[in-house]
Amino acid sequence: MHKFFLGILSTVVLLFCVKAEAQTFRSYETTTQEITYTNRTLQDGRTIVETVINTVVVDLTPNPVTSVSTTETDETNETLFLTQAAATALQAAIATAEAAANASDTVIKETVTAEVDDSDKVQDGSGNVLTSITYVVTADGQTTFPTSDAGTVTEATVTTTARAEFDTIVEVAKPIVSSN
Repeated sequence: MHKFFLGILSTVVLLFCVKAEAQTFRSYETTTQEITYTNRTLQDGRTIVETVINTVVVDLTPNPVTSVSTTETDETNETLFLTQAAATALQAAIATAEAAANASDTVIKETVTAEVDDSDKVQDGSGNVLTSITYVVTADGQTTFPTSDAGTVTEATVTTTARAEFDTIVEVAKPIVSSN
């Protein structure tokens, strides 16, 4: 009988070990987007609008067992070179989309994707979309010619932080009440 009981106990322990899985915790994700418009004067005298869409996605995963939280941040900057008319139309479209009651966290990127095509982007004399520009900057009587590139740049960071430990002692005197 004793061997039979140990056999059943070892089978239960074995099944328990097989059923053990990695523990997953709820994570919280927030997305913020900003868009900037900067007028640039090209070397040929044309004025264009350098548009940068900044998207930051923060993923927070608290672990209540170890009191350690993990924060992952993905930041993406997408640069476009738009004509002035296209930039003005894009600003109006984004304002309309943001005013909608059901606007998402990524409304800026969604609107840019829907509204901007190659005809809205700055082109060279041959009709090719510019992926890099050299523009003119005059400051303190000095003229410089910096360059800027179109495209997407992504930076990812992971930060792990521990929750601060503290003890709270609350002392409340309660009288003993007897119903006898």
